[in-house]
Amino acid sequence: MPRNAACHTDRVRAVFRKTLSPQGLDALARETRLIRRQRKVTAESFFWAFMVTLGGQTTEYISDVLRTLNAQEGWTLRYKPFWDRLAQRAFCAFMKSVFERLCRELAVRVMDRVSGSAASRFSDILADDGSSFGVADALRTVFPGRFTKFKPAAVELHAHLSVLSGNLKRVTLAPDKEPERPFLPAPESLPKGSLSLRDRGYQDVSYFAALSRRGAYLICRAKRDVNPTIVRVVGGLPRRVAKKWEGKRLQQLRRTKLHRDLDLLVSWPRPNGEAVELRLVIRFVPEKKSWTWLLTNVPLDIAPETVGQLYRLRWQVELVFKDWKSYANLHALQSEHPAIVEGFIWASLSVAFLKRAVAHWAQLTTARPISTRLVAMSGRHLLPRLAHWARGGFTVRGLDEILHFLLHNALPTHPERRSAENLVGLRPRTRLGPVSRAGPPPMTAKRPRVAA
Repeated sequence: MPRNAACHTDRVRAVFRKTLSPQGLDALARETRLIRRQRKVTAESFFWAFMVTLGGQTTEYISDVLRTLNAQEGWTLRYKPFWDRLAQRAFCAFMKSVFERLCRELAVRVMDRVSGSAASRFSDILADDGSSFGVADALRTVFPGRFTKFKPAAVELHAHLSVLSGNLKRVTLAPDKEPERPFLPAPESLPKGSLSLRDRGYQDVSYFAALSRRGAYLICRAKRDVNPTIVRVVGGLPRRVAKKWEGKRLQQLRRTKLHRDLDLLVSWPRPNGEAVELRLVIRFVPEKKSWTWLLTNVPLDIAPETVGQLYRLRWQVELVFKDWKSYANLHALQSEHPAIVEGFIWASLSVAFLKRAVAHWAQLTTARPISTRLVAMSGRHLLPRLAHWARGGFTVRGLDEILHFLLHNALPTHPERRSAENLVGLRPRTRLGPVSRAGPPPMTAKRPRVAA
């Protein structure tokens, strides 16, 4: 670990100790009634058995976690009592509470906004989206799915992510059959001056109106069948042609006339007699070889190409979904008990969040870029080290071992590929100066081995 990062290790240790201390986990287990009296299985051993198993190996069965628990503690616990504990609603409540604590305590800002850039115009940049997957068919009455013929039981996770922290602020679990819009954050709950990014399933003119009253902004991909009235053509057409479009409904224009880069000011009438005016930015995306329609209320002095670049930041939430399903075992568990299934889902989200948070804190402590994807892929090697560090009292030596591992195994291969962030004025934040690409520091001493 670089010498000038040593002064920041105390803060890292304090943050993780506050969040994952044995006393804190035990208090949470008692609060959720997972543990009602002192038993052999503690909340700490229970938690780390799930983290190590779900984050470090392919997990299909409940017994996979039991084997990890027995191996790490030297116990011989039987399957039936373990299953009985998981079948209680307290297990689901405990795992959900752990995930919410991680979101509250471990998230840290990892992106800086360049002064004068497009990103600096907003207090925060937020992305909302949902990810669904199937569960056991026997759960069709608890978690009904949208596609009943192919997957009658499915759940959807509605995520609310901050691009500046690179991590989740909130996740809501619901049956896949339920619509997406009710799970959006209330307009009045969003920070003033913030920018939200959403896909076309969340298009809602009334929500735009409420956001404008709040002083917040939104870029939402628009459906092709929208039919507002064109108030003004801001850009993309000669003035003599643009004047002919004003006052017409969008669908009155032939589709061929809309196959060009356009910046339109459009309006929708509302029941109260007022009209909601928004921008409709139509742009061709060469990478996808297709046209994208973006509906937004950002100011007109933000160029249309910048609106498109800002919207590309929504891809960060898709990367989080990929981490969930590829490296945290978020998939259909071989169980038909709803409390167990839901508890495993929250445990998977917790391990994915934990690995991402470790990557972020390592980046700020070492002043080196750390790849969240490589950290997610390294769960098999990283999570036993984290469990060993936590159970050893969050020592300086244990943290040094973790940072040493990440510096030699999780530096991004192509840091220059953060094109979307660079274009809008976002750059990785480091506490100790600019990001170095010179590689990890030399190993000056032999590090102690950590049991896997």
